[in-house]
Amino acid sequence: MLIELLNTPLLGHWDIDGTTSQCEFQFGERLVYVEHPKETSHVPALQAAQLLIQQVWDDSQHAIAFSEPWFRAKHPAFWNAWDKAITPQHPLRVCSISFPAGDGAPYYWIARDPGYNFECVIHDEHDLWQQEGLRSKLPYFPDSDAVMVNRLGDQQFALSERAYSS
Repeated sequence: MLIELLNTPLLGHWDIDGTTSQCEFQFGERLVYVEHPKETSHVPALQAAQLLIQQVWDDSQHAIAFSEPWFRAKHPAFWNAWDKAITPQHPLRVCSISFPAGDGAPYYWIARDPGYNFECVIHDEHDLWQQEGLRSKLPYFPDSDAVMVNRLGDQQFALSERAYSS
């Protein structure tokens, strides 16, 4: 998907604290936030973010893969069952991408897809000739568990100190 911040209408714009304002965009199901100093034009911040947004967007799947060990440690029962399922849908998604004011690294907000279908197909260990597999439900984990992943460069990431659990 081609991401163009400068020619896309704002979804929202507001002050997030006494010194910083934020622009909000939506591309598909994903939100993009660009912060800028309060009481200044948002255009320079959008121009700076535009230089990186396509690379950051295209790196999203790598950010999800980077965050997966955090989720695996929190929800081992889900991931053990998920690993045994036949071609399951991946449960994690990038909910938003943020560009902080100043020179901060862009970051991803990653959580379980709230529309994730926990039904899957697994192999029957007792019937190796079975073609279809057995329908099963994966263990639940909440979509309120989320992690921020800082993008340091092309396919280079760091977990933020901020992670949220229910």
